[in-house]
Amino acid sequence: MPLIDAFLIDFVTVDFESDSKIAKEVLYEFQKNCNYDNDDNCNFVLDSPTPSAGWYFAKLFLSGQFVKKLYELNSDQIDNSKGKKFEDKFVSWLSINFKKRKCEAYLKIASEMK
Repeated sequence: MPLIDAFLIDFVTVDFESDSKIAKEVLYEFQKNCNYDNDDNCNFVLDSPTPSAGWYFAKLFLSGQFVKKLYELNSDQIDNSKGKKFEDKFVSWLSINFKKRKCEAYLKIASEMK
């Protein structure tokens, strides 16, 4: 896994209220699994969306420390996810976990990270 200070992910949805709630619930559960305090807002942030043509566009920030710990706990699943680069595999794995909980948001690595 390459050393990355932070992940910036595009979070795109038509139902921001519902999908953001589910995404945050999943991420809080991941924090708990990583033995991080649920009140610690330093591991992830989902910013306010920008609406356009019926879609909502937001950025999801994940700390590098959080991503590293998630990888340590889920390396087999992440390594077997779609993508060539680690970042693509991680986002694919995260997207699958969101979709399992009925979050319909589309996730992709933000252009700022490329």
